[in-house]
Amino acid sequence: MNLEAYKCIDVDVFKEILVNKFFHDLNDDDENFTILDLVKKVNTVEIKLQVIDHDIKMLNSQIKFRQYGFRAKADFKLIPKKDFFENETILYLIPQKVYELEDVIKKMPVPYCEKGKTLNLLLGDSFERLKVKSKNILRNSANDNQITHYAKKNIQVALRNCYDARLFLVKIQKTKNRNAIYLVIMANIFMINVLSYLHKMFSSYYKDDNNLKDKQKSALYDIMDFSLIRDPEAEYKQKEETRKENQEIKLPKIQLHVQTNQFLTAVYDSLNFEVEENIRGIEIDQKELEDLISRIVYDKKGNLLKKSTISTCLKPSREDKRVSGSKKIDVSKYFDPKNR
Repeated sequence: MNLEAYKCIDVDVFKEILVNKFFHDLNDDDENFTILDLVKKVNTVEIKLQVIDHDIKMLNSQIKFRQYGFRAKADFKLIPKKDFFENETILYLIPQKVYELEDVIKKMPVPYCEKGKTLNLLLGDSFERLKVKSKNILRNSANDNQITHYAKKNIQVALRNCYDARLFLVKIQKTKNRNAIYLVIMANIFMINVLSYLHKMFSSYYKDDNNLKDKQKSALYDIMDFSLIRDPEAEYKQKEETRKENQEIKLPKIQLHVQTNQFLTAVYDSLNFEVEENIRGIEIDQKELEDLISRIVYDKKGNLLKKSTISTCLKPSREDKRVSGSKKIDVSKYFDPKNR
């Protein structure tokens, strides 16, 4: 289970981090992850053994943990899982510690928001693990050919990652989301430094002029739209101040004593009631309304209505989710001219 470490591609993790929607999703309601949660998500190791019966203590003692990026055995938790269908056992090496970046990444943008700080920590942790793996290759490979093989594969993939990261930046720039753009630029610069590290680390075994750091940075700057990232920190601080001000406004609590779909059907009917041909009685941004309902309306059990439930019920195509017949609340009387 510890053989052929030199055949591993260890730089894919940086691309996985780059495209993680946690860092660039336009939705501000992302689930809150701790840095250790994210480290476990991207750096948990899976090892498959073609055996069902095993001695955990013996397996644990045989694991060459540095091959998998761990500095010490205390830094991971070994969890075995038997797959009787495949007649194999899967060992999960789950990180229990976040490795802090020991290097200084030159010209790395300073993270100013919480997601930026988290991204910085996650990239740093993954880089430290890559360093452990790389040093293990240099120290424990059987011959120079194995080192060359590892260096060539990982440098070429790291180079491809830099190219893909630039394409991803172009895509994110189209969203006009400055925070997301800033984070993707951070990841781009970090990945260039990863490539540079590998190039220097294995310079005696493999060289490629495409790996030159300045060349990669030049390619990155060529596709950056600087008008979209002008002073993102000031914009972020302004949004934070607005968010804090909004938090100080106490929102009312609406407790339903009718079925949730009965209430949402009434909302749907009210939004779509026409007082004149092609003129609705109420005009409102539906997404904002859905967000408001999800924050102030509680169902009969005392739980806040879920955004997904609200959104589904208010879709014109989801008539099956709305009530009909005698259960339906007649909202037309509220739009009667006599009551205006």
